[in-house]
Amino acid sequence: MKILKTIIIFSFISFISWIIFCFLTLPDLSGLGNKTRKPSISVLGNNNKIIGSLGDVYAGSINADNIPLHLINAVIVIEDKRFYSHSGLDFRGLARAILFNIKERRYAQGASTITQQLSKVIFLDKNKNLSRKFRELVISIYLEYKYTKQEILVMYLNRVYLGSGLYGVKAASRRYFSKLPDNLSIAESAILAGLLKAPSRLSPLVNKKASISRANLILKLLFKESLISKKELEQAKYELQNYEKKLNIKQSVKARYFIDWIYAQTPDEILRSQKDLIIKSTLNSNLQKIVNKSVKEETKKIDDSIQIAVIVMDYKGAIKALKGGKDWSKSKFNRATQSKRQIGSIFKTYVYLTALSIGYKIDDKVSDTPIVENKWRPKNFGEKYEGEISFKRAFAKSSNVAAVRISEKIGRQLIIRQTKKLGVISKIPNEPSMPLGVASMSLLEVVGSYGAICGEGRAIIPYGINEIVLRNGKSFWKRTTPKRKKIISKKNQKEIKELLREVVTKGTARKLSSLPFKVIGKTGTTQNNRDAWFIGCAKGNVVGVWAGRDDDKSMKNIFGSTLPLNIFRKIVNSI
Repeated sequence: MKILKTIIIFSFISFISWIIFCFLTLPDLSGLGNKTRKPSISVLGNNNKIIGSLGDVYAGSINADNIPLHLINAVIVIEDKRFYSHSGLDFRGLARAILFNIKERRYAQGASTITQQLSKVIFLDKNKNLSRKFRELVISIYLEYKYTKQEILVMYLNRVYLGSGLYGVKAASRRYFSKLPDNLSIAESAILAGLLKAPSRLSPLVNKKASISRANLILKLLFKESLISKKELEQAKYELQNYEKKLNIKQSVKARYFIDWIYAQTPDEILRSQKDLIIKSTLNSNLQKIVNKSVKEETKKIDDSIQIAVIVMDYKGAIKALKGGKDWSKSKFNRATQSKRQIGSIFKTYVYLTALSIGYKIDDKVSDTPIVENKWRPKNFGEKYEGEISFKRAFAKSSNVAAVRISEKIGRQLIIRQTKKLGVISKIPNEPSMPLGVASMSLLEVVGSYGAICGEGRAIIPYGINEIVLRNGKSFWKRTTPKRKKIISKKNQKEIKELLREVVTKGTARKLSSLPFKVIGKTGTTQNNRDAWFIGCAKGNVVGVWAGRDDDKSMKNIFGSTLPLNIFRKIVNSI
C-alpha cells in the first residue's frame, strides 16, 4: 500500500512538472504577424512566368475583404465544420476520430481544428509527441481568446502551405490560376481547399487528376450543406473538367536542374540578405520542354543506368535550357555542371584551332599512319588509316594519330594556353595523350568554350541570371555585359568552322548533313565507350549533349555519333 501511494505521488509530481515544463517552453506568442516562413527565391523564365522556386514562396498577406465567401466555405466544410461554434478544440470531432481510429486499428482520421492548424503553422515544429499536442492546445486557446474567428481564418489562409513551395492563398492563386484570391471561382476555391489535406501530393503541378478529384468532393459537400446552388454545382463541375486543358496547370516546365544551378550561381551576399527574391533567368521555357522531350524519346529503349546531360546556350553565354540527368526526382546530381568526364575527340577542336592560330592551313598535310617510334602507340578507331591527308580530312574522320602528331609538332603547352583562353578552367594534363581528350571537363565548360568558336571569337562565361529583384519590384542585382577582347581572329574562326562543318558533311556526324540548315560540330567518344559527346552549333545556339554512366563503366554500342547526335538532331530540328 505504501509503495502504491509513493508511485501515485511520484506520478502526480511528474505530471505537474511536465505541465509546468510545457508552459515554460511555449514559443513566444508576441509578434504574431511576423511569424510567416523562410525567405523565398522564385525563378522566372524568358516569358516572365515562374518556372520554379526555392524556399517558401509567399506573395504577401490579404485581408478578409479579399477572400471570397466560397473559398471560406470550401475550407470550413472540408477542414472544420464546427469552426464557428467551438473554442479551439472540437470535442465532438475528437471523439469521432478516436472511435474511427480504434475501429480501423490505425491513425486514419485526425480532428485538428483550423485554430489548431494555425498554431502548428506559426509556432510549432513537426515533431509528433504528447508535449507538442499539449502546447498546441494551449496556443489554440490563446488564439481563440485574443482573436476573432474571422482574424484566425484570415491568418490561417495567409500562412497555410498549399503545395509546390507556395504559402498562403495569394501565392497559390497566382501560381495555379494567374489571378488574385478575390477573383477565384467556386471551382478554383475548391481546388485550393482540397490541397490542405496533402498539399505536396495534391498540387495541380504534381497530380492534376488527384487535385481535381478532391475538388469535386468538396463541391458535393458545399452543395450538401446548401452553401452553393445546384446550378453553381454543375457550373463548377464543368469548369473542373476544363482544367484538364488549362495551360497554366498542365504545362509546368521541368527545370529543377537549372533552378538548382541558378541557386548555386546566386551571390552569397544576396542569399544572406534573407529577403524574398525573384530571379529573372535566361531559361527559355519552350526550349527546355523540347530538351526534356527529346531526351525522353531517345532514351526509351536504352539501359536505365545510362545518364544524359544537355545544355543549350546562345553565343553570348546565356543558358537557354539545361538538363543534368534523366530524372531529377531520382537523382539530384547535376551531370551538366557538377560532373567532370573525359571529353575524348572533342579536345581535337582545341588542337586544330591552336595550329591554325600559328599559321597552319586546313589544306596542310599530316600523316595518318600508325605511330611506331614511341613506346606509347595510339591507334585510330577501327585501326583505319589513310596515309598522307589534309588537316580537313584528318579532323573530319577524327584521326587520333594525326592529332597526336600535330600536338607534338606545335607544342602541348601552346594548346593548353589556347584552351584556357576559351574559358576552360579544368586541369589539362601535359602529356602525349592530351590531344585524345584525356582531360576531364564539365559539359558546361565545353559548351562555354564553343561560344567563342561559334560566336564572335570572344571568350564567354556561361550564365543563367539576368537580374535579381525584390518582391516589390526593386532591382537588387543586375548583370552587366563584360567587354572582352577577341581571342580568335576572323580568319582562324572561319577556318575552324570549316573544319567543324566537314565533320557534319563528310565525317563522324554525317547523319546531320541532311538538315535544312547549317550545322557545325564535333563528336567525341572516350576509351571503352565510357563517355559519348556531341557539341554542335546551329540556329545561334551551342548545344552540348553527353551520355555516360555514373559508375564510369562502358556503354554498349553508344558513341558520340549515335545517341548524343540523335538527341542533338531532335533538339535543333524543333527550335
